[in-house]
Amino acid sequence: MRNFLTSKLHTHMDSCLSLLLKTALDLTAPASDALLKNRKNAWIQLAGHPGSFAPAGPNTIWKRRITKDNTETKAYESLMEDTARDIVPIYYREVEYNSEFFIEMEDLLQHFTNPNIMDIKIGKRTFLESEVKNPVQRKDLYEKMVGLDPNAPTEIERENKAITKLRYMQFREQESSTAEFGFRIEALRLAGESPETNLKKVKTKQQNLRLLAKYLRNNEKALCGICEKLRSIRKKFERSSFLMSHEMIGSSLLVMYDDEGHTGVWMIDFSKAVAVEEGITLTHRKPWVLGNHEDGYLSGLDSLIKILEELEFPKSSESSATQTFPSHSATDR
Repeated sequence: MRNFLTSKLHTHMDSCLSLLLKTALDLTAPASDALLKNRKNAWIQLAGHPGSFAPAGPNTIWKRRITKDNTETKAYESLMEDTARDIVPIYYREVEYNSEFFIEMEDLLQHFTNPNIMDIKIGKRTFLESEVKNPVQRKDLYEKMVGLDPNAPTEIERENKAITKLRYMQFREQESSTAEFGFRIEALRLAGESPETNLKKVKTKQQNLRLLAKYLRNNEKALCGICEKLRSIRKKFERSSFLMSHEMIGSSLLVMYDDEGHTGVWMIDFSKAVAVEEGITLTHRKPWVLGNHEDGYLSGLDSLIKILEELEFPKSSESSATQTFPSHSATDR
C-alpha cells in the first residue's frame, strides 16, 4: 500500500512539473492562470534579449540561458553563499527542458504594486578581455554604428562596411554615459506607461539628471530610499569575496519603487561574471588596461550615487510617502 501511494504521489508530482514546464517555459506566453492567480503585476521584461524571461509561478520567473556555458548559474550559486546574497534575486535552481537550460529565480515584481522600473548597466568596460583579440569584422555591428552616428566610421571602416565587436563596444561606451560615468540607463518604465528603451544617446550629466528626475516623478522619499539601497549595495559589494574576485561585465542594477511606499535595488545579469586569475587583485575602480581585468563597476556605482544625491525636486512638490523595502533575509529562503 505504501509503495502504491508513493507511486501515485510521484505520478502526481511529475504531472504538476510537466504542467509547470509546459506553461512557464513557453516564453511567448505567460504561465497558466492557475499558477498566476495570486500575481499582483503583469510580468515585464524591460531590457535584455527579447523572449529571455517568462513568469513561472506567483513568486518566480524563468530565465533562458543565452550562452552555452553556465557562468550565470554558477555565479548565483556562489552568491547565495556570499555576503552579497541580499543584493541579488534569490536563486532557486537550474532546469533543463527541451535541450535548453533555464534559471529559476525570485520574481522581484512580487514586492511591488504597479512599480516604476529602471534598468541601469553598470561598469566602464562592457566587453570581456577575450573579445579584445577577436579580429572578426562584422557588418551588422557596422550598420548599428552608422544607425547611431553616420559620421563615426573611419574611411577604412566605410570601405569594409564592417567593424570588430571591440570597436563597436568602445564606440557605444563613448556614445553613452558609460565611458565618463561608468553607468548608462538602459531602459525605464513609469507606472501606467509603455517602456522607454531608446536611451542610447543619454550621455551627459544633465541628460542623466533629467532622465532620473523623470523616473522619480518628484518622489523625494523614493529617491532617499534608492540612494540608501545603492550605498548598501556598494558596501556589500566591497565586502563580497565573490564580487571582488570576478570581472562584472554587462551586469545591471534593477531599480523599482511604487506608490505604496516600497523601494528596491538589486544586482542582476551575471552571464559575464568571470573569475580573475590567482594573484590578481581587483579594485573595480582603477582604469582598465589589457590584463588587469578592471571593469570600473564601483566607479560607476560611485558616479550614480553622486548624481542621484545632486538631484533636486521643485520645493512645491509633494512626494508620496515612501519607505525602503527591506532586502530579503535568510528566513525568505
